[in-house]
Amino acid sequence: MKFIINKEELAQKLQIIFGPTTTKQNFPILNSVLISALSNNKLRFITTDLDITIISSQEATVSETGEIAIPMKRFISIVKELPPHNITIETTKNNLLIKCEKIEFKLNTLDPKEFPIIEEVKKISLIKINSCDLEEMIRLTSFCVGYEDTNYVLNGIFFEISNDNINTIATDGKRLSFISKKLPASQPEVKTKISFILPIKAVNELYKLIKEENSEIFLSIEENKITFDLKGTQFIARPIEGEFPNYSQYIPKENKDKLKINRLQLILALRRADLLSTPDYQGVKLELKKDGLVVSKNTPQLGEVKELLDAQYAGAALQIGFNPNYLIDALKNLEDQDVSFEFFGPDKPAVLRKENYIYLTLPIKM
Repeated sequence: MKFIINKEELAQKLQIIFGPTTTKQNFPILNSVLISALSNNKLRFITTDLDITIISSQEATVSETGEIAIPMKRFISIVKELPPHNITIETTKNNLLIKCEKIEFKLNTLDPKEFPIIEEVKKISLIKINSCDLEEMIRLTSFCVGYEDTNYVLNGIFFEISNDNINTIATDGKRLSFISKKLPASQPEVKTKISFILPIKAVNELYKLIKEENSEIFLSIEENKITFDLKGTQFIARPIEGEFPNYSQYIPKENKDKLKINRLQLILALRRADLLSTPDYQGVKLELKKDGLVVSKNTPQLGEVKELLDAQYAGAALQIGFNPNYLIDALKNLEDQDVSFEFFGPDKPAVLRKENYIYLTLPIKM
């Protein structure tokens, strides 16, 4: 195998596919990248941990076809430190030669026959999704994912697609986030409802791939395999098996008791109050009044803080406590100047509601 490729292009490609190789494994082959040099001046890169697989292609000048498995962490570290010129890569017996200008590295390699057999997903029954929409949907739900072993179906984002809509939902049992988007106009109506739970590890890796994208992504679902296809890269993941809770029963109907407040001012006040939090005293008290909102925190043996914020509130006076981080997580991922919360009583969840998005979090006793 022998090919020539631009250093920056190779470094960027390795960064894209790096994720699945970072998990500690008992099998060294899973910590490597499989590179295939093809006859059409294309390189194919594959990384996998058996739960997540990334397949990506890149143009290069291929003078000799072949494939090789290279320890990923060492390989990407070397490439990043090379000067910004073309790199020549070739195999000799069990070694990989990396040449750039007057620099030459020789790396031990692994047997590519030991690498798991990975097949690219055929482009059939694809669903189009706008990458910017998917990025926002993941950003506004992923922080609600649970991490407990006992209720594993909550350890990912629930996707449901039907008609011309795609919804994503996440909950850890204490808070819930829901967002809905329209599929692109060019996408035919999805007549049969599709749903799956994408594990949080896969969600995080997918987010890295799409956060800088602005294009259409093609989603396909096969038995025990979810594939996102974007610009020459396929992201394949195993979904979580099981039934996601009926989330709609937990979302209350819209309430007239609303608090409208500046989003950034509320974040800052919550962060200041959280400075006095301890594991035993996590709650921050909100006092809702017609002329504003009081954010306060009182921690025995530590101190107290109180802050008055300008706000508009329509409803009866109310005192209610929350874990401040549960409110901050949602607020910091939004971009609105003002936000609106609905309240239903001191022992009921607060609901942040805007167009196509709902976030609710349970109160805590103060």
